[in-house]
Amino acid sequence: MKKYTLKQLQALPTRYVGQAADLKMETEVTRVTRVWLSRCSVEDGEPYNNKVTVQELTDNGWVIKQTYQAR
Repeated sequence: MKKYTLKQLQALPTRYVGQAADLKMETEVTRVTRVWLSRCSVEDGEPYNNKVTVQELTDNGWVIKQTYQAR
């Protein structure tokens, strides 16, 4: 699974503003995938700053496929 850098994600327009993260990308290659960049930091309870969450739409709903720190 591709990991995006912080610079790449910040350069993308925000498609949707969630409660704590910005939706930066939504693709439909084989399944619908969303890439979120958290606006929260470790001070807010995140495990690390610039947390990226990659979700995939399955028959059972949205599933987190990967999280990582964008650098």
